[in-house]
Amino acid sequence: MRISLRAALVTAAAALGLIATSVAPAQAATGYARCASGRFCVFDGQDGQGAMASYTTPQADLGTWRTKASSVYNHTGYKYFCLYSRTNYQYIDPVHDVELLDIGTNVGDNLYYYHDANSHLDNNVGSIRWAHTARQCQGGPEYLPWDSPDAGNPGTPAPFGDLNGDGNPDLLNRTYGGRLYFLRGDGTGALIGAGWNSMTALTRHGDLNGDGTEDLLARDTAGRLWMYPGNGKGWFGARRLIGGGWQVMRAFAGIGDLSGDGHDDLVVSDSSGKLWLYPGNGKGWFGARTMIGSGGWSPFTTLRGVGDITRDGHPDLLAAETQAFGQVRFYAGRAGGTIAYNGTDDYLDEGDALF
Repeated sequence: MRISLRAALVTAAAALGLIATSVAPAQAATGYARCASGRFCVFDGQDGQGAMASYTTPQADLGTWRTKASSVYNHTGYKYFCLYSRTNYQYIDPVHDVELLDIGTNVGDNLYYYHDANSHLDNNVGSIRWAHTARQCQGGPEYLPWDSPDAGNPGTPAPFGDLNGDGNPDLLNRTYGGRLYFLRGDGTGALIGAGWNSMTALTRHGDLNGDGTEDLLARDTAGRLWMYPGNGKGWFGARRLIGGGWQVMRAFAGIGDLSGDGHDDLVVSDSSGKLWLYPGNGKGWFGARTMIGSGGWSPFTTLRGVGDITRDGHPDLLAAETQAFGQVRFYAGRAGGTIAYNGTDDYLDEGDALF
């Protein structure tokens, strides 16, 4: 029995225990409130009652507690936790084994909820693990193990979306910890580097410096815009500063050659709702910007270059409102570096994002 993404709830008894602790700090903690910060706790009674054991690291084998745990409390600070009826985080027999993927911090759960005619978790927890992501909690890697439908069937190396020049589309994946991975499309990830959470915006640009490989643009917390030149192998050379003052910019999109001069360009919206075209010069930076939208762009927090969808020789743009029922608008590229509204394609739902 596999149970995924069941939201853990604080029981009434636990809530009362927490309230009593906050109102009367001198009183001894009871129930789930006994579980110290930074720990994952198991109890031999429901609602955090009875004897308790606590852990600071995931446990591949609960030992004597394997047949005793009746309720649990996640006070680790990690969002996801997984419980297995087998040791070593194994889920082999879908009829008799139990794997619970639970979500919630500072919450408790009674294990008698998780049972069917053939399996149960109450007094039957072999191993426990917690992590920042559901993927890692279930034993997966930090990066997204993305498989491209084109993997193994390479085409001609593309100037946009092909960092290593193998003819297959690829992705960049920034994780919660700020590590940037190159995803070549075969389910593996190659670490490019750490510290990328210091960047408030990232956009793949195409070939900005004219060396035939795709580049990356990144804005840091001080508002400086950096160009990371691709090396054609899936990572980047030494970064180069393009300029400062970019903190007033809201959304970025590498759009391709919109201006028609043979160099890839950048489309940016600013905090006042204007849309600007920054023409690439083929040397790693931009020429004088041109306004291509005089206002009304503030709601569109996502801009994406999508290639030449209209097949008229000009690159096109998607603009999306990142909110529930947010519009996804399509703008067709036009000669001379302009765009024209060409319809609303769809609406985003809660939690949706476009990349």
